[in-house]
Amino acid sequence: MKKILTTTVVAGIAAATVATGAPSDEARAVTARPLAKVPGPGVVLSATPRSLTADELPCRPTTLAVSMANTGKEPVFADATLSSDAPIALTDNIFSTYLPATDPDQAVTRSVGVRVPPGTAPGTYDLTVASGRQRVVVPLTVEAVPEPGPGTDLAFGQLVIASSTHGNFRTCGAVDGDSDYRNWSAGNGWNDADKGAFPDWLAVTWPEPVELGRIEVVTYGTPARPAALQGIKDFDVQVRSGGDWLGVGSYRGNTLERVVATFDPVTADAVRVVVHASNSGDYSRILEVEAFAPR
Repeated sequence: MKKILTTTVVAGIAAATVATGAPSDEARAVTARPLAKVPGPGVVLSATPRSLTADELPCRPTTLAVSMANTGKEPVFADATLSSDAPIALTDNIFSTYLPATDPDQAVTRSVGVRVPPGTAPGTYDLTVASGRQRVVVPLTVEAVPEPGPGTDLAFGQLVIASSTHGNFRTCGAVDGDSDYRNWSAGNGWNDADKGAFPDWLAVTWPEPVELGRIEVVTYGTPARPAALQGIKDFDVQVRSGGDWLGVGSYRGNTLERVVATFDPVTADAVRVVVHASNSGDYSRILEVEAFAPR
């Protein structure tokens, strides 16, 4: 962990500015041999954004976009290595790509996931991308997870699992704090992957039990095609307490976009929505699951 970065090379600046010196002899040799799998002198390395902020909530991972472009006259294969200060984890540690010379302004970009493990101390950590003599450092500021206050959505950012998930969606979309139907196509909700097959389920879990008294489930619907046409129709809301699933809400023939289940306080480490049918008869669609402490 590094509290202050004194020599950080700002990400996003062209490699010509961040290179630590003139191209090496090896790099010049690569230019003379197109398609060698090492960066040539014309390879430009960059990363965006210039800095990141994250916390350890499992459904709030952040991403770093790493790009390489070829400004040389010959096509090349190029590698970039990626590393991070412990205990930060990255989804990739190497980025290899072919870079044609015919369109030097066309960068090739890879999105790299950045994960903050539970227990990570708040502070600043370096994410480093290197290619040849070029080196780009992106500072990652890890913030502490705020203590929940009155009315806090306890499901926000927590770990989510599901019976299946359609490839255009992600389970974390159901706990991202966004229940606006207009962002559905951007993956801000959950859609199962098994067309016409029921039941489906989506569960939010906590590392430690929390006290709950209200669960709100928001299904997908638009003004033109409301929940009565494409939202979840028959479903149960359950909480897991002491290892057992307890029913706190059961709904049949639902046509509402937001359904609120209130119940006597219970200490639980998971919430599950089990869908038995949807109004469209094909998929289960949930925009958001929210969980709250008893009032």
